[in-house]
Amino acid sequence: MRTIGATRNLRTWLCSSASPAPLLLGPLLAFMAPSGAFSQDAQIEDVRVGGPAQEGLSRQEERVLLKAPRSAAIINGTRATEEHLDRLSDFSQLAPNYRPNIANPQTGTPALRGVGVGAGTGNGAESETGFIVDNVFFKNVGFQWADFVELESFEVGLGPQGTAGGKNTTVGNIIIRTQLPSFERKATLETSFANYSHVVEKLNVTGPIIDDKLAYRLTAYFDKGDGWINDKVTGAGYLNNDRWGIRGQLYYVGDDITDRVIFSYGTSHEYIGANHHTGVIGNSVPIYANGTVGASFAQNLWNRLHLVMTTVDPYSPEFTHSAAFSQQTVSASNELNWRIGDNTLTSISAWAFYVDHPNYTYNNENEELELTSGFSDPHVAQYSQELRLASPKEQTLEWQFGLFTFYERIWSFSRTDFGSNAARWFGTTTTDPQLLNRVEQHTDGASRTFQAAAYTQETLHVDDRLALTFGLRDSYEIKEGSVFAWEKYWNTAYTIAQTDTAVRGGGGGGYYDTGGQTRARNMLTGVFNPSYKVDDNILLFGLIGRGEKASQVNVSARSVWSGANFLGWQPLFTKPEQNWDYEIGVKTNWLDEKLIANFNFYWTDIFNFQSNMVDTSFIASNGQPLRQTYLGNVPHVRLRGFEFTGRWSPIERLWLRFNGAYTEARYIDFAKAAPPSDWVWPTPSPAPAGFLTAPLTLSRSNTRWELLPKWAVNVGANYEHPLGAIFKDFGGFDQPVTAFGYFNLAWQDRMQMTDPHSIIQYWQPAYSLINVGLGLRTDDGRYSFQLWSKNITDQRWIKTWTAGTPTAPATMQIQDFPRTFGGTLLVKLE
Repeated sequence: MRTIGATRNLRTWLCSSASPAPLLLGPLLAFMAPSGAFSQDAQIEDVRVGGPAQEGLSRQEERVLLKAPRSAAIINGTRATEEHLDRLSDFSQLAPNYRPNIANPQTGTPALRGVGVGAGTGNGAESETGFIVDNVFFKNVGFQWADFVELESFEVGLGPQGTAGGKNTTVGNIIIRTQLPSFERKATLETSFANYSHVVEKLNVTGPIIDDKLAYRLTAYFDKGDGWINDKVTGAGYLNNDRWGIRGQLYYVGDDITDRVIFSYGTSHEYIGANHHTGVIGNSVPIYANGTVGASFAQNLWNRLHLVMTTVDPYSPEFTHSAAFSQQTVSASNELNWRIGDNTLTSISAWAFYVDHPNYTYNNENEELELTSGFSDPHVAQYSQELRLASPKEQTLEWQFGLFTFYERIWSFSRTDFGSNAARWFGTTTTDPQLLNRVEQHTDGASRTFQAAAYTQETLHVDDRLALTFGLRDSYEIKEGSVFAWEKYWNTAYTIAQTDTAVRGGGGGGYYDTGGQTRARNMLTGVFNPSYKVDDNILLFGLIGRGEKASQVNVSARSVWSGANFLGWQPLFTKPEQNWDYEIGVKTNWLDEKLIANFNFYWTDIFNFQSNMVDTSFIASNGQPLRQTYLGNVPHVRLRGFEFTGRWSPIERLWLRFNGAYTEARYIDFAKAAPPSDWVWPTPSPAPAGFLTAPLTLSRSNTRWELLPKWAVNVGANYEHPLGAIFKDFGGFDQPVTAFGYFNLAWQDRMQMTDPHSIIQYWQPAYSLINVGLGLRTDDGRYSFQLWSKNITDQRWIKTWTAGTPTAPATMQIQDFPRTFGGTLLVKLE
């Protein structure tokens, strides 16, 4: 098979939206260069879509599983196609230490080893876990909301990152590589039908434009299906599928040069907002830690509005004014690789834009109420440029040097709409409902990030067995932020002051402007990564790394008031975060690489961990402390764990896979944590003698995190068996066929859902998700048909659980998908 590709890829740099010149420069230089030698040396490994997956290790798998002296995991594109791994949530079932936590494009908190976005979600956030597609670093979580059609590999890289390129992260990166254009003309059309009227169409077309010079690849997908939870009021189907995307590539190969241009666009319009995942499970149980009992949500609902709870079924919600969550992403990039002597110069230029419109419902209680509808419309633009000079591989001293610049601008347009029941719910039973009806609280936050960095990484091969890798990165980052808040209302019967007081009483921030503020910091990342090859079967390695994460901008920071009295401001920035990482592991392979077993232990200390905090320093006019939640820093947290990954082929064409992770995430020093709601009991007025007021904070020092299982394990099997020309007597179809199938079980340990101080405790029991598939394909790979099921046992689990408060019922956050089953037909034309 004749294929082409770069020895080292030149990736995308985010160019200015005002001028596309940087993206056009790479292709221009490529076409100006003479052609010849480099095209003969270059080689691209096309994924054989629908073809056999178990013909040995790909180059990427060999690098990750056998050679790289760091803990990592990888899933190749053929397996992703065969097992219908289209989204990040699908891949997480095969990578136990990865939790994407992406319920919608805006509020996801993707995590490796239990850590992702520690404080806030989405807008303005800095994550310990990075996301890279074709060498382009995407900072905002909204760029991770997509189907991945032309996947070459999905990789999990662990430990401090940034000394070999991209932006610095402290815990690890998710790395996605897509198929390069091919000089072989081919087209693949894949059609899937499933329950819930789910239809997925995928198109993947590639071929030459100029023989041996310029190739293209065009991919597209259409993904649409009904929701599996239906609203009793609006009839809308929640947690549905309604998205499509398109991606185009050009790839040029000349003499000593390759150039790759990528453009992509994706959009979705789905009922996947935070409220659509949350269901009522009953009335609240406000039992306080001091033994007192408060009024329940149902009692307050009747006393304030003379209404009763109408649902306690989380799978039968009752929302008002529900609408779809709309999202768009667009990106363009260029990667230029230029061989200069024995070395390679790489230039990566890229630009990306993301916007969404959540359109949340009018309440969080799943009742037919019109209280508030809160949402945020982010507009994110990012630009990056990277230059990298690298030596050849397989020499005594391998080295690379690089420069990286990154700019991101976020506009966060948050809004709270007050409904017809809001005035009496937040005020008194005699308050005029029109006081707050259709009043809007707007909070416009802005965040800007600029980073300029220099990095280097060298590997010294002391001899055939011992190698020492050193990496160093210096990053100078400037953060800017501001928040402006204002109100919009229509009822002229009330003054601005009356409306403003009512808005603040309903949780709004009123009118304020923080003004623009700036933070700048120099950050240092370093790694020392020795390895020792005992023999051809055993590789020992260690890692000592230091990482640093910049301050986070709180794009919803607000002023603090007590009635008409201004008390102060919430901080606009968190402190920066640092970590030290220590790892030791072994990679082994036996039986001519038919058995691979890798193991790794790690210990990570994170200082000034960015997290949600509570500030009780402000005192209200009644003498009671105000509890203000803000983005702050936990002095010290620790991650410890054990990871293993492996595969075994006991007989020909059968592969067994096993992966697992033990994760312990613990607060080491967190003396002033926010208490849970059942530790915030009201103080009567006047308070009786000896009355014990609720604590302002509680210590979480030396306690484990919630919402994180200790153990997660994946086991799976892939098998294929040649059947020969079994259909030759049926219409003369004499093409040999092969049967193939897979089984995958992802199990996770029980998980604590509540604060350990809470009176009522709830644990999500351990559970397993099982995916299976069985199909036939022709041996030439032109046709393939498969029946499959995800979550075949229809396992139900929850993501969060609350006992409720006097103003909210008991709720739980449900899973994203139930049992799905369907069939897939794949046709390949050459």
